[in-house]
Amino acid sequence: MYKGIDHIALAVEDIEHSANFYQKAFQLDLVMGLSYPADGVHTNLVFSLGPKNELELMGPLGNKGFLNSFIKKHGPGVHHLALEVTNIDEATRKLVDNGVEVFGTAEEKGMRFTFLHPRSTLRVGMQLMQRNPQKKADDPLIKGIDHVAVRVASSAQSRDFFLNKLGAEFIAARKDTSLGCRCDCFAVGEAYFHALYAFSASSTLSGTEGLHHIGVKVADLEKVLRHLSKIGILPLNDYSTQTSAFLPPDRMTLKFG
Repeated sequence: MYKGIDHIALAVEDIEHSANFYQKAFQLDLVMGLSYPADGVHTNLVFSLGPKNELELMGPLGNKGFLNSFIKKHGPGVHHLALEVTNIDEATRKLVDNGVEVFGTAEEKGMRFTFLHPRSTLRVGMQLMQRNPQKKADDPLIKGIDHVAVRVASSAQSRDFFLNKLGAEFIAARKDTSLGCRCDCFAVGEAYFHALYAFSASSTLSGTEGLHHIGVKVADLEKVLRHLSKIGILPLNDYSTQTSAFLPPDRMTLKFG
């Protein structure tokens, strides 16, 4: 039923400044230029994140609408992630039967969407989508989304959502020594989710419940970090290893004004 993560959408205050930043920082290929959806309250554009994933930037139009409300409440940052499904009607029915709240549907540019309420998805904005044909994507730096990490209150909460509601496959439970917490790993089609809980008192990256971080795949981590250092983005050394690097949230979630 699930093919994987289709895209991650970021809510930004200034879409042109944000687009310039992400394109410069990660050498992203533009898939869709500036577009104005029919709702009339926001604009968007889309970059490639490798052959199967995309990054959508969403900026408000005027001072009203859902995106303005989101930014005023939460600030700029991840607005939602989209799970691509093979049959959106069947997938939606199964989620509703499993107690997941749906608050809307839409169809645009040959794509169909079902919007899931965050209060029933571990406080993470999620949508289902079905597209045809599959988009093309090619990016020399980022090779795709590796995983999405969600901060949860307990292992029982994450397993109820991923196993009982989404119908995910349980992969493993382990200790994440770099973050100082426990981690349950799940697969939803080709998408991988990490549920983080039981943080140690010394961990400064515990955060609040909801989306914790998004891991992207690169071919040469040292090369990428050298590139990012040239524009002033340095990894958080206390939470980085030889095979992974955490980037500072205050540099990746931008405010303009």
